[in-house]
Amino acid sequence: MAKMNSFQGSIACFILKGFAGLVSAIPLGAALFLGRRMGELASMLGPRQRHYALEHLKIAFGKKRSYDEIKAILRKFYHSYGQSIVEIARLPLTARMGSDSIVEVTGRQYLDEAMKKGRGCIFLSIHSGNWELSNLVGSMSGYPYNMVANDLNHVNKVADFLNGLRRSAGCRIIHPGIGGREIIKRLKNNEIVTLVADQGGAEGVLVPFFGRKASMSTGAVRLAMKYNVPIVLVNIHRVDKARHKLEAIPFEITQTDHLEQDVEDNLRRMARQYEAWIEEHPQEYVWPYKTWKRAKDRVALILDDGRVGHLRQSQSVARAYAAAAKEKGYAVTFETVGVKFRSDIAVRSLAFLVRAMPFFFGRVDVLRNFLDPDSFDSLARIHADVVISCGARNTAVNYCLGKGLRARSIAVLPNRILSPGSFDLVVMPQHDLGGKGPAKNAVVTQAALNLMDKEYLEDNVKLLFLKYQHLKHNVRFKMAVMIGGDTKDLLMSRQDMKVVLHQIRSAAEELGIDLLITTSRRTPPAVEQLVIQTFDDHPRTALLLIANKTNVPEAVGGMLGLADMVLVSGESISMVSEAASSGKRTIVFPIGSEKNNKYVRFCESLASQGYIIYASPKGVTSAIDNVIRNKIKTKPINDNAILTDAIRKII
Repeated sequence: MAKMNSFQGSIACFILKGFAGLVSAIPLGAALFLGRRMGELASMLGPRQRHYALEHLKIAFGKKRSYDEIKAILRKFYHSYGQSIVEIARLPLTARMGSDSIVEVTGRQYLDEAMKKGRGCIFLSIHSGNWELSNLVGSMSGYPYNMVANDLNHVNKVADFLNGLRRSAGCRIIHPGIGGREIIKRLKNNEIVTLVADQGGAEGVLVPFFGRKASMSTGAVRLAMKYNVPIVLVNIHRVDKARHKLEAIPFEITQTDHLEQDVEDNLRRMARQYEAWIEEHPQEYVWPYKTWKRAKDRVALILDDGRVGHLRQSQSVARAYAAAAKEKGYAVTFETVGVKFRSDIAVRSLAFLVRAMPFFFGRVDVLRNFLDPDSFDSLARIHADVVISCGARNTAVNYCLGKGLRARSIAVLPNRILSPGSFDLVVMPQHDLGGKGPAKNAVVTQAALNLMDKEYLEDNVKLLFLKYQHLKHNVRFKMAVMIGGDTKDLLMSRQDMKVVLHQIRSAAEELGIDLLITTSRRTPPAVEQLVIQTFDDHPRTALLLIANKTNVPEAVGGMLGLADMVLVSGESISMVSEAASSGKRTIVFPIGSEKNNKYVRFCESLASQGYIIYASPKGVTSAIDNVIRNKIKTKPINDNAILTDAIRKII
């Protein structure tokens, strides 16, 4: 913040003194009414602070309360905040009337017990409630009372005015520049010193606070451990519009021979107590305060449009994001939310309106009019650092959330209505560029993104073993057969599949190959029956899964992990990409007519680069034989490196 000059400081002090005089001259009820209106005005005029407050509320309560409940807490916070400003301005008047006129105190006996020990006492609070009234109570407790005031060099005269209000009740000010030595001196004189716990900054210790690491100040704990000073935790909250309640409880320091671990353990216990207080009175905490600024964790929000292939691609991006974030010391957690629109018209309308009025629609709340209520609430109450989607349907939702949350946004296969520049990063497979050059913020992949790396395959093999234990002992050469089905552009030919299945069976019998076979949910019933007739109870069938009858989520990953080679139908770009990325030798065959469609172009492109063998339905036996005899090899696709490198630039 820029430092005020003398003239600006004088004007600010004049306004503050006038305001203090006004609110002290009118009845308390009228003053508090004015304070609530001031809070509403601050909410409207401070969009950045309001944004921080809302996001911090989501961190604290997003898993427990609805979005509307969170917004209600935010409104109450601004009312309470405005009233606190009025009460601070009235401190001299309240001091003359006595703090008990507006503050009820519980736990006074703990302070008396602490002061009897003769080592002083640390009042420890957080940015919750009207802590200036806490100082007033402490100042009028009958013991010498000190508070450490923030350094406000940029507003010297304003700081002098505020400190004057504090001194009006008998509070003594300790400035941070000499804070350490002066605090110890005052404690040794058996005085009270009040400190704030949630101001750890760069020198604090990160401990869980509402599930996310926050920097907590270590000063109070270190002083207590070194000088055996008692700590009393204090919390103040508004009982009604005009009265407050201050709670004081003793905090027992635990201490072993491991100093730093002891500091962290004590701060963890403190944080849990503060959480409990805030849970009871959530509107009292100063939510715009950057409590989690030093957090080393990040949240990746994955938008699920209901298509498994799109979800897998989004998960692949999230995994790359986590890898890049880990390099910078951040841990990433994933939140996956299904996005359900009110109607297909709502899908198109949102995309059009976002394109036409991007500034107005770059907000979370506008999604309420287009999404199913439950879907909207699930999305709106999540705090996220990056939003990831795949496919045209969720592109506009990604945009609104990214802008509204001020989060990074990554779109895979976005719709053509929104420009690539609407996102921080766009991911486009080579086959979807259509001859056009990529945008500046686009990363181009060889195939559709997927999760098929060594660790993923190993994990899925273990899961598959749990369900099909006989596979553990099968050490023979195995081929995974992945059969897709109809698409909106192609119909799977039963005749072609009869030819392919016959060749698979013949090759397995002649070459001694065990088969791991799965269909997909798109496989036509006639083809399913053909698969069952051909391979059910066949001696070379190690595993046969009909997806429409048996749901095994780990089937594809587990089969690819176990297989020595893969045969896959070519109408599913996602399935071909998974097979070609698994590191196993991969054969792909087309379905339907071999016209110049996007599936054929995609497979031919991969084949030309050596990633797959592309064989006609009648050429499957020959392709299998060539792979078995090592006449033809394929190389794995690895798009992860280029994707992770692109993500590094936006973290």
